[in-house]
Amino acid sequence: MQFDYEIGLDEYSAAQMLYHKACTKRQPFTEGLAWAFVGIICLSIAVFNWVADWVHLLILLTGVWFTYGAIAGLLVKRHYRKFYRASGLAGKRYQAELDGNGFSVRGDGCLWRVQWPDILFKGEDKRVFMFSAKGTLFIFGKKYVPVEQQQVIRQYAALS
Repeated sequence: MQFDYEIGLDEYSAAQMLYHKACTKRQPFTEGLAWAFVGIICLSIAVFNWVADWVHLLILLTGVWFTYGAIAGLLVKRHYRKFYRASGLAGKRYQAELDGNGFSVRGDGCLWRVQWPDILFKGEDKRVFMFSAKGTLFIFGKKYVPVEQQQVIRQYAALS
């Protein structure tokens, strides 16, 4: 099976989210709430017991830092969308070839060949298939792959 594709902004952010979920077993909402709670405690201590000294200023800045980190941690998709242009993927075309042994991707003077057992993380959502192997994230947008071929990709991915 063979198809040509591009990695657009939506596909990039969706695949990064899938990779993030596959790599970290953390619950981002619960973790974000914990950091926000710590931040609010620090802010409360600094504001309600305000004395103009370095200790209270450091507690205030620590509270701001934890609160910002909690909010940013909950907005991971926004973070990935922001770095799409820097990724160098915008406007580049790739050609993928998949079979029962693995897949190869060709594009921009590079060639990657991956066997199905070498895949460390894989994921799928309504927009993309995501495979991670050998330090590289492979993103196949579903809008470039016919429905029949998507079923074949699912079968091949189940082998890994």
